[in-house]
Amino acid sequence: MSTNPHEIGGSGRILRVVYCVFPDAASARRIGDAAVARRLAACVNRFPIDSTYHWKGVLERGREVAAMFKTSPRKVGALFEYLARAHPYEVPDIFEIPVARAHRPYLDYLAETLEHGLPIPPDQVPGRRPVRRPGSPRGRGARALPRIRGRHRPPSRRTGRHR
Repeated sequence: MSTNPHEIGGSGRILRVVYCVFPDAASARRIGDAAVARRLAACVNRFPIDSTYHWKGVLERGREVAAMFKTSPRKVGALFEYLARAHPYEVPDIFEIPVARAHRPYLDYLAETLEHGLPIPPDQVPGRRPVRRPGSPRGRGARALPRIRGRHRPPSRRTGRHR
């Protein structure tokens, strides 16, 4: 693990950035403002872009507006659902960008804004080792198990990934 106090540990567990492109500034502003008002994102940045892409077999070019939503892991799923439902495109491009480092005061702002003052859990604070409880099988240098909702499922034997 890096000794840099802003290192997130490579997993992007605290800050998530969701990128989405809109056909115009009005729809980007309306949907972005609503996502922030609903606390699905702490902040959204919008900027004009010049795009080239294939759509239904035709090469298209046009002006669009890209938006970057800054959010937390707890809010990513709800943000994806909201953007997909509210978006004017038939197939909107919505994806998450991994974040390797972040400024600690910004992470505090993010937690305060999205979680109504709830602190970031100690095991997710960059540069801090998790507390080892007596009888815990996780010792110094052990990897943390991935957090998943619902019942724990072991990794697949074929791929090593969680199912």
